[in-house]
Amino acid sequence: MHLYIDLLDPEIEDAYHRSIRKRQRANPKFYFFDSGVKRSLDRTLQVSLNVGTYEYGKAFEHIVVTQIAHLSRYRHPDWRLSYLRTGSGAEIDLVIERPGQSEALIEIKSSQRVDERDVRGLARFSGDFTNPTALCVSQDPTRMRIDGVLCVHWRDALTELGLA
Repeated sequence: MHLYIDLLDPEIEDAYHRSIRKRQRANPKFYFFDSGVKRSLDRTLQVSLNVGTYEYGKAFEHIVVTQIAHLSRYRHPDWRLSYLRTGSGAEIDLVIERPGQSEALIEIKSSQRVDERDVRGLARFSGDFTNPTALCVSQDPTRMRIDGVLCVHWRDALTELGLA
């Protein structure tokens, strides 16, 4: 189980659901303000974060989520950040409810190259929302659209969301 807690300024992602009651029953995700603190508590500070590993992917996701959380709190304090996980384990890494705009659905991948496998789940979930902004955020410098999902470098995603 991965538990991320910000000791100074908590970033808490609730599970997304249109029903408040169901949202409250699901487990939230907590993010540290600094992934080094989490690694220290896990006693993995001396373990290298190798590109392509699960831990590298989790660290990349952590950085992207905390950047979006901090910037959105500053620029759009009425936005609500959450995640979506189905009973079967399918997941959207970040759902942003933006009053007056459609939800932003974000899949975060640490890979240098994105392809249709990376957006498959996000493309499937998009049909459950009304005209969502679907983004696959990665380290791939090539901007492309796959199955209705805009794939962008993580820094460009901040601009797409109106945070940069």
